[in-house]
Amino acid sequence: MKNENLKKGNPDTQFRSGREAVENGRKGGIASGISRNFRGAMKKRIRDNPELIDMILDALEEKACSGDLKALEMMLELVGESPRQMEIALKKKELKLREKQIENNNW
Repeated sequence: MKNENLKKGNPDTQFRSGREAVENGRKGGIASGISRNFRGAMKKRIRDNPELIDMILDALEEKACSGDLKALEMMLELVGESPRQMEIALKKKELKLREKQIENNNW
């Protein structure tokens, strides 16, 4: 059964026409826009309501204590201590130091 799906030209695993590809792309674009708008609205709502941040952090802390690593990552990101954010901050500091060195060498 699985080998039949891998055969070249199987209509179940390929687009039937360019029109179908366009329709699927349009659906994906619409879904992406809805998702982006939702995330943007949620970020704005959280920024405008500090109490909501505390509630979210409490819920994430509870999940993180029960062993949910994704909740821990989200919590660290919200408080600004995620490894990715720390790496970005470190790169910014390195860039400033290099700019100062270049500036001092040019004088």
